[in-house]
Amino acid sequence: MRYAAVLDDNSKIVTNLIIILTLVFLCRQMTDITHDAISTTVLLFVMIPVILVAWCLSPRYYFVTETAILIRRPFMSITIELGEVIRLKSITEEDLGNSSRLLAFGGIFGYLGTYHSSEIGKYQRWCTNRENLVLIESETTKWLISPSDADDFVRNVNKRINVPGF
Repeated sequence: MRYAAVLDDNSKIVTNLIIILTLVFLCRQMTDITHDAISTTVLLFVMIPVILVAWCLSPRYYFVTETAILIRRPFMSITIELGEVIRLKSITEEDLGNSSRLLAFGGIFGYLGTYHSSEIGKYQRWCTNRENLVLIESETTKWLISPSDADDFVRNVNKRINVPGF
């Protein structure tokens, strides 16, 4: 079963502002006749790769098969084998406590990468919004995703792995 990965309003605003800002810098760079746009050049060398990496890693959708949960991304999709899942439950942003980014993007095409939470510890966050959150735990890794219908996602996966709902 396929579940959409819909951007929340915050991610839409941040993503669009960063892209527009990058385009403004690019236009300034291309129209600069004084050849004195070093700061713009440096910003472009940072912003363009950040946008491309964030886009490549952002989830497009989540897919549940008979044996796995797939986080489909334009580049390097993630497969979580259902046999490895020990816990799966819907949570809220408040359940995470204080979260901080370890190596992550926060807002550009979603909330992507490695985070640390005061409540659940280190986890991989592959969300496009801060609602409809689902925590997936294995022995070694925790993933946080945001399928369009979190309750149906949890029911569907729990039926396959025979884990009682939380």
